[in-house]
Amino acid sequence: MVNADAPITLPSLRQNLRLLPAAADEDGAPRWLLFDIVRNRYFTISRTTLDLIQHWEPGAELDGFVAHLAGRGIAVDREEVAALLDFLVANDLIEARSPAASESVHRRYQASRHGIWRWLLHNYLFFRIPLLRPDAWLTKWTPRLAWLFSPQSHYVVMALGFTGAILVLREWDRFLATFLHFFNFEGLLWYGIALAIVKSAHELGHAFVAKRQGCRVASVGVAFLVMFPVLYTDTTDAWKLRSRRARLRIVTAGVRTELYIAMISTFLWNVLPDGPARSAAFFLATTSWFASLLVNISPFLRFDGYYALSDALGVENLQQRAFAYGRWQLRKLLFGLADPVPEALPRQRAQLLIAYAWATWIYRFFLFLGIALLVYHFFFKVLGIFLFAVEILWFVLLPIWREISVWRKRRGDFHFDRRRRVFWSVVAGLVLAAALPLRTDVQVPAVLQAEQVQTMFVPEAAKVGAVHVRDGDWVERGAVMLELRSPALEHALVEVGEELRIARLHLSRVASSAQDKALLGVTTSQISRLEQREAGLKERVMRLTVLAPFSGRVRASEQLHPERWVSPEMPLLTLVEPAALKVNGLVDERNLRALEVGQSGVFLPDRGDGSRLGVELIAVDIGAVFALPYPELASVYGGHVPVRTTGDGRHVPEGAYYRVAFSVTNAKANWGQIREPGMVVVTGTRRSWVWLHLKQVMAALVRESGF
Repeated sequence: MVNADAPITLPSLRQNLRLLPAAADEDGAPRWLLFDIVRNRYFTISRTTLDLIQHWEPGAELDGFVAHLAGRGIAVDREEVAALLDFLVANDLIEARSPAASESVHRRYQASRHGIWRWLLHNYLFFRIPLLRPDAWLTKWTPRLAWLFSPQSHYVVMALGFTGAILVLREWDRFLATFLHFFNFEGLLWYGIALAIVKSAHELGHAFVAKRQGCRVASVGVAFLVMFPVLYTDTTDAWKLRSRRARLRIVTAGVRTELYIAMISTFLWNVLPDGPARSAAFFLATTSWFASLLVNISPFLRFDGYYALSDALGVENLQQRAFAYGRWQLRKLLFGLADPVPEALPRQRAQLLIAYAWATWIYRFFLFLGIALLVYHFFFKVLGIFLFAVEILWFVLLPIWREISVWRKRRGDFHFDRRRRVFWSVVAGLVLAAALPLRTDVQVPAVLQAEQVQTMFVPEAAKVGAVHVRDGDWVERGAVMLELRSPALEHALVEVGEELRIARLHLSRVASSAQDKALLGVTTSQISRLEQREAGLKERVMRLTVLAPFSGRVRASEQLHPERWVSPEMPLLTLVEPAALKVNGLVDERNLRALEVGQSGVFLPDRGDGSRLGVELIAVDIGAVFALPYPELASVYGGHVPVRTTGDGRHVPEGAYYRVAFSVTNAKANWGQIREPGMVVVTGTRRSWVWLHLKQVMAALVRESGF
């Protein structure tokens, strides 16, 4: 820092600096650029700074320089010149000719260097590695590819994209099925290749458009975002463009390139025959639509979406200025701090910056939390724990702590009017309500069914002879519900009967035939076997008559009519005994401790007819279920339990769910449903919301602490 009161001699400016005209600021005031050719960096300067640089006199005393400027009609004071000198020194824009100046530059360089571990700590989230310097190649090829940027090409691609979208909507089921078909390791590999192609085209779009605008593309390389490689293009030279529209073209060129690829690929997927070419078009289309665009259009990160929004609004340094406004408004709303406005802006523009700042803070909170979990699972456990802690402390807790520190230092400036007192009273009430153990309702997805339910099956393939009951009929125990007949059994009975008649006839002739007397034992044994076979066949025939095993109400599973063939795997009829009902449900781990045997609740059916049943908790399993025992509760069928379906058809709950059983305290009269899904609402034990979530966090820490 330069001491403005001490004698100061102006140093020499570097000879490889350039002054360039720049776009006017938001108020229309002219500005200029100070271009550092060596480092490819641009510095925006005002009219006053331009006058100082243009009249700069190396070796002159500070007071003499101020007097010289005053003689030329340029009114500046010592502090302004000293501030400019600080800026020039801090950014190494002066020549270091003396040993002292060289030593100062060396000290700043050494201070900026970090050890490998400190460098990794600060840069593992994002760092760049330049690979190519494509400016000469772009200079050669940009004129040859000018036709790609013509209005005719744009309209052709838009027409193809519109046609492709209409065709995809007509075959949406097939398109979605193709996406799910490639959701495997091989598909992910091809998606990785497609992503590399699309991202390369994205960066080429930036480079070609920048070159068409007369900018130099310094480098193209790879950047690592949380150790994930992504391509980048250095278009710093776009700062020299005075047209905001031209800069916006460069910023949006990558996204527009991806959109064009997506449109053309979508159209080709519809017209190409099945084969490798169609699969390639599918990968390029889905990658461009769903993966690339969702990342690049976000205005909350410093990707294309952020710079496009900044240029579209005409607000440079959007995040820094928005954050300043956001902090100012937050302190004013919460504590009534009467700080000056960060900068004079129209009311609507200021409100927009405040909304953007708050939205960015919320977005970044969840983003950094997700990145922390990602780096924890990506690396081995020790390093993962360390990086997780660094991520949470550095990017989440530290900014919050800095703001709270400002609040603590300025607590004497707080001003609480009536509205703020009401607001903080409400906040205190919510905090107290979250901390106090209050009674809570626990919702348990459940199934209502009769305690005695039986579905009838035929023991073997048969034909329906007569149906004696209909859906909803009441039958008594032992009543005939269904008569079946089997032509094969009837034919077998006829054959056995005939063989038995002949065998008995032979037995009756024993006295008249010496030969038959010799076969007496054989004939007797044969008759015995035939009689046993006949009895077995008659028993099988009797089993074809379906009797009611208990008194209850009939629920038909199949549309049965005479002469229809039925198989052993086909459920025929279901008999429900409606007098005794039971409810079985599944409770998640978060609400498990709020349930105790003996608690009462209400069962509400999903069909929403307004009927409800009183229930009482009678049992809670101590182990979580491995697969969902009640399919109607699965999310894939519209139920309340989120599940994933395995290859063998099982529905596995997403999370730990425990089976609970309820008895019905007021049974419904004449209830005869087989199973009815719904929700049981139980008044749970008293618990604190804060303590509940604290225990969940502690449980997660204990679970992940094992090595």
